[in-house]
Amino acid sequence: MSLGGIPSQGSAVLRPPIADSWRRSRLFGVEPELDRAAISIAEVDPRSRLMTAARPVLDQLVEQLTGTRFSILLADRDCRLVFRWFGDRGLQHRLEELGVLHGSQLSEGRVGTNALGTPHESRQAVEIHGQEHYVDALKRFSCYGHPIRHPLTGRIEGVLDITGESDSSNPLFGPLVKRVVGDIEQLVLESARACERRLFLAFQQATHHRSVPVAVLGGDLVFANEACIEQLRPADPTLLRTLLPQVPERGVFDTRLDVGDGISLSVVAERVEGSTDGAVFRIAKSPSSSRKPAPAATKPARSVLVTGESGTGRTAQARARAGVDDPVVLHAAAALREEPRAWATRFADLVAQPRTAVVLDDVHLLPESLLPLVGEALDNPGSARLLLTSVPSDAMSPAVAAIAARCAETVTLAPLRERLDDLPAIAVAMLRDEYPDRKPHFTGTALAALRTHPWPGNLHELRAVMREVSRLPYTGVIDLAQLPPAYRGSSRTRQLGGRELAERNAIVTALRASEGNKLRAARELGISRTTLYRRMQALGVTDDCPLL
Repeated sequence: MSLGGIPSQGSAVLRPPIADSWRRSRLFGVEPELDRAAISIAEVDPRSRLMTAARPVLDQLVEQLTGTRFSILLADRDCRLVFRWFGDRGLQHRLEELGVLHGSQLSEGRVGTNALGTPHESRQAVEIHGQEHYVDALKRFSCYGHPIRHPLTGRIEGVLDITGESDSSNPLFGPLVKRVVGDIEQLVLESARACERRLFLAFQQATHHRSVPVAVLGGDLVFANEACIEQLRPADPTLLRTLLPQVPERGVFDTRLDVGDGISLSVVAERVEGSTDGAVFRIAKSPSSSRKPAPAATKPARSVLVTGESGTGRTAQARARAGVDDPVVLHAAAALREEPRAWATRFADLVAQPRTAVVLDDVHLLPESLLPLVGEALDNPGSARLLLTSVPSDAMSPAVAAIAARCAETVTLAPLRERLDDLPAIAVAMLRDEYPDRKPHFTGTALAALRTHPWPGNLHELRAVMREVSRLPYTGVIDLAQLPPAYRGSSRTRQLGGRELAERNAIVTALRASEGNKLRAARELGISRTTLYRRMQALGVTDDCPLL
């Protein structure tokens, strides 16, 4: 029940921060009965910057709480458990039965209101006692949670929690947790400054020869010499951050990096000794750092089918393959607006000219009664060269698929979300179409944000974004702030792998198609609404996501 829109437990109205947490828990589809399957477990880094800073403070806290019936839990910035200690074996057993394990992800979207997930979500300290927990299995505990912020950036680095049985609640634990968090934040600051010094020294050593392109990245810092900035255009050195997770603790990481504008570079990286996430990147010129040569000309096929989603450039691709400077473009949709016989006559007149190239655009929209006419033209060796454009084969009707199968060559255009490596070059080319005399380049953060977008409108959508960008005052550099707000992405989604990014894009696209109706989106995706909420939480698709 609720009073005035505020959730309540029995006859008692929940405190505002707890009521807000309950609302979020319901939004995420969390049920009062704990679902252990929703708690994912993954490996965590015991030598992370957070753990390095927190370890001495936690050791002191353990000494203070030894002999009590409390536990100490520490989660990282992803709300994943990186440290746990139990002063009572019985308490340890009961919490482990609920999934409180090393590496467990204990966000609100998975276990509802709790002293790790709720401070992580609200960015505020919280006390949760007994019945204030959303999940029934947690109502036997009292918890004190406090977010740990980076003193310089304000970013959430983790959450500290002290938990005990409900009858063991202690009003002094709130101030205790606050003091301990303050000590951890101070050590995080000192560690950051020490890391900065190591990174700067590594940069100085690596740039002994000024002509060698070098960048050093770690935390929120980027050091790069002029040679590196020049080599990485049209991107910028922060693009190298996408490679950081692949650099091993020991040894050398060697790869190739596409930076846009048709440029591919050879990159060699190794860790900075004494830092948790720093690495030195050396950029080398590559024989393939120029556009690939055009393939040798071959005799074009007499009939071509170009398939792809709307906006992938089907018509442009068909025109490019026509073999003539100005092919005739005939729109199948016109047959829906005019008398079919008049359209059929015009089509027959065009294909009767053997030296003509005809692009029949959107053949999938053609009335079924006119499809035999297209089939006859494809089978007639004396007719004009015919190029058809259509939706992907799995979206064709059987009648259209039968016509498409008669084409001598098929070209399938991938959607933009599957061509993210090409996105920088395409975006720059679109900007130059607007202003040919300009030579813009994107920063790494801007490119990373564009890569997180699902691009349901494909090239058409990207061109609309680039038109917006081109209207801004020209500086030569396009940063995150110059992108339209809906395309600025988030730091969370930039860390997703290819499979997770594809899943996120599918969810965002379904939500957009359903105008934000999550029940309809879940049905479209073939999953339950509860599962949808959980995947939204895991993949960083929130209610304030620009595409919702």
